[in-house]
Order: sequence, then C-alpha cells, then structure tokens
Amino acid sequence: MNIKTQIEKNIGREISPSKIDGVDYQYFDKDKKSFVNITIPDKDLITFTNEVMKSGKLPLATQKSKTIFFDYGGANVAKQLHIGHLRSPIVGEALKRVFKAFGHKTISDTFFGDWGLQMGLVLAQMIDEGFIKNGDFVKDTDLDTLNAIYPAASKRSKEDPEFYKRAESITAMLQQKARPYFGLWRTIRDVSVNRIKESYKILNCTFDTFKGESDASEYIDEVLEILKKRGATKSEGCLVFDVKTETDTAPMPPVILQKSNGGELYATTDIATAYYRYKKYKPDQFIYINDARQSLQMEQNFRVLKKGGLVPESVQFTHVPFGTMNGTDGKPFKTRAGDTIKLDEVIQMVTDAAEKKMRAVTADSKKNLEVAQLIGISALKFADLCNNVRKDYIFDIEKFTSFEGKTGPYLLYTVARINSIFKKMGATAFADISSPTSSLRCGLWSSEKSATPWSNPIRDILRAAVKLADSYTSATQVYSLNPIVDATYNLAAQFNLLYANESIQKSDDNLFIAAFVKICLLFALDTLAITPVDEM
Repeated sequence: MNIKTQIEKNIGREISPSKIDGVDYQYFDKDKKSFVNITIPDKDLITFTNEVMKSGKLPLATQKSKTIFFDYGGANVAKQLHIGHLRSPIVGEALKRVFKAFGHKTISDTFFGDWGLQMGLVLAQMIDEGFIKNGDFVKDTDLDTLNAIYPAASKRSKEDPEFYKRAESITAMLQQKARPYFGLWRTIRDVSVNRIKESYKILNCTFDTFKGESDASEYIDEVLEILKKRGATKSEGCLVFDVKTETDTAPMPPVILQKSNGGELYATTDIATAYYRYKKYKPDQFIYINDARQSLQMEQNFRVLKKGGLVPESVQFTHVPFGTMNGTDGKPFKTRAGDTIKLDEVIQMVTDAAEKKMRAVTADSKKNLEVAQLIGISALKFADLCNNVRKDYIFDIEKFTSFEGKTGPYLLYTVARINSIFKKMGATAFADISSPTSSLRCGLWSSEKSATPWSNPIRDILRAAVKLADSYTSATQVYSLNPIVDATYNLAAQFNLLYANESIQKSDDNLFIAAFVKICLLFALDTLAITPVDEM
C-alpha cells in the first residue's frame, strides 16, 4: 500500500495532491468548511524509500486485478508508417505498461488495416501498372513501391468511377478469398508487416499479437447471423443495425454492416474482431487508442457489441482519443512540399538533432549515432506524453531535443549523471554500493533515521518520489500519461537541485538518494517505454 492510500485509510477520506509549498495533500472538511493540509511524516518517507530500495520499483496502490485488451498502433498494410501513426503506438504502449505495473493482465494487438477497399485499390493499380500479370507478380515489390502505389490508386479512384468499381469488385472477391487475389494479397501483407514490425521495434513498442482485419473474416458470418436475430435490418440493399437511444442529444446514425454487393466494411471487421477477441481472451475491458476523429465510429461499434449481445453488458469499452501533432505554425506537421512525413524520416530528424548536440561531447561517431537515436526517440515520446493525450501538440524539434528543461533528454541525462557519480567511485552497478560492506548499510535506512535532520533538498526528493507513485493512479483514471511525465520530471529536477548545491560523493545520505532516484527514474522510463543510456 502506498502512502496516499495509507493516509486515506487512516482518516477515512479521499485526499488530493496539494500545490501549496510544504504541503503534500489536502482534503475539504465539510463540517468545518475548510481545507485540511497534510504533510507526509518522515517515518512514512523512510518506509516508502526502503520499500523502493528493497523491491527495485515504485510501490503502487492496490487495484483489483482484471484482464485488459489494448488496441493501438493502427498501421495499414501497403502503406509506410508516417507521422500520423506516431501517437497511437507511443500512447498505447505506455498506457499498457501503466496498467501492467498495477498487476493487471494485459493483451495488446496492433490490428493491421489489411482487408478493406484500400487492398482492392492497390491490387487494381498494380495490375494496370504491370506489376501483376496472369495472377502473379512479375516485378519486385517492396514497401517503398507499395507506398507509391496506394496514393496513386486512391487519387485515381476519385476521378475514375470505372476504376473505383473494379477495385470494389476485387475487394469483394478478396474478402471471399478468391484466387488469384487472396494469394497476391498475402504477398503484399507479408512485405508490409515485416517492415512495420521493424519500425515498432525502433519505437520500443511491443505487441502480444499482430492480427489484422483479415483475421476477423472467419467470424463475420457468425456475427451477422447473431445481429440479424437482434434487430439488424435491410436498408437500400445494405444490412444495418440501429444504435441510437432516447438519451442521445446528437445524431447517431445506424451502423452499416454489409454492402448491397455483400462486401464488408471497416465497422464489420472492427465488430467481428472485438467479438473474437472476447471469445478468446475474455477481457474485462477493451481500451482503444486512436484518432479523436474516430470517436463516433468507436461509440457506434461499442453499442453494436453490447446491444447485439456479442459481449456481456459487464464488459467495459474505453476509447482514448488523441489529438494531432502540429507544426510550429499550428497546422498538421508536414514537409515543406506539403507531403505527410514518413515515420523513418521523423526518427531520422530527431536522431540528427540529438547527434548534433552530442558531437562536442565525444568523437566516437558510431557510439554517438546509437545513443543519439535513443535520445531522439526519448525526446519524441516525452514530448507526446507530457501533454494531455486528447489535446493537439506542437512538434518543435529544437525544444524536444534540449538537454535542459522538461524534455526526454533531460531525464536520460539525469540517469547518466547518477551513473557517472557511481562510476567515479568504482561502482559499476548499484548492487556494488548496496552490498553488506557498503557505508549505505545495505541500501536501507533504519527507523532511527527520522531523528536525523534531513536537508530540505532530500526531503523534497523523497516527497517527489511519493507523488510519482501517486501519479500512476491518476494516469489510470484519466487514461493519459501526463501525470506520470510531470511527476518524473519533477523528481529529476529535485535531484539536480541537490546535485548543483551539494557534493553527492562526500555524503552517505546523498549517495543513498542518488541510488534511490535512479531506481525511481528507471521505473518511470520503463513505463513510458523510453530506453535509458549509460552515459551522455
């Protein structure tokens, strides 16, 4: 049990973090009609600190364990990942790790877009451009090629009704697994998925499964039969399901489940996917992380799943909508030519910016490049996660990659600084300085420590660490990482104040605090899926 939870249990009231200097928490006393301020006692700080040192992690409040299915990533087959694909894997991976830290069972899937009209468009265009003849590929095909094919096909479909109709027909045949389209599709999917997995690996984003819309196809007939029994009807040849309720204050159109030609829609595969996920994993909650512009679609799908009896009423559906990443001009971030920036290009941009700032530190160019990519990605992730997930934010590469201020590199630099302190002492790892022969007494403080005056910087560091543990609960309540990011930065800033004003190596207490802060920061960085570096 963490400190906040313990205090609430003792006083029988819910407390909130305070913004008053020297005060940790407060609650409103209705009887006295005034706020009651609470400061954490030193004995509780000692207990908390020792628990961190013994376990190597932050002590979090207890939550009732449940199984949660996370859907994030949002990659589309036959298209390279671009800047618009960044927020879903960054937010989704971190949010999954937050819930996992509380002991919840998590399952994650990126859910590839690999089964809709886009595939029919790509195949029709490749046939016309001579990539496919007699039902087989006659030219080499990679993701760069496919990335050029799709925009051309999409543009053409808006100008050429005959081409669009042919693409629709190919899509319908593909979804029926007809030859040669199904075999051609599998080749395109394999090429795309392998490249997408590489990009996710660079971003340190992990998935338990790599399924797509196509994997739901075997469940669609079953789902449609269930929905027909629960009220799905025909409208202008299409199969639709009404999801509006009497309490709706905004328009809520019916969900189209099947086209008049028998073709499936995105909603159909989304619903069938949730259906088979529930059948296989029985999650208590589904969490979807995608663009805020999909909010209506997500609400429609959730209603079909509940009203159609595809999942029990007890299952919780949560949509975490995110805003857009904009340039310094406030508009969606693009190249100077107005093109959407590819993910590979974004990663290269932040890597180059970080490498430029490291160039003066070491002449080892190979090492610089490896570390620079980690620093650049930390900058990218931190800049995203420090905002409320629902808001747009500005992509400012100079600000992101700064080693000072509220940035990812600042956190990495703090950990590297602590590593440097121990390295100068000849300790290659914290295990060395927490050994029985260490002056840190096995890395723990005795209860007698509360009688020893602490410096204010140490007390501020310990309180910042307690609030970092509290921030995890806040993150699960608002489905946003900014509470954790803010608290992590504050802890690093408090330690750097101590470093600037006192000698760390000449004080056992300061060395103890340095090791303690490193454990806390590494725990938080791992939650945010940010990889630390040994030195900078």
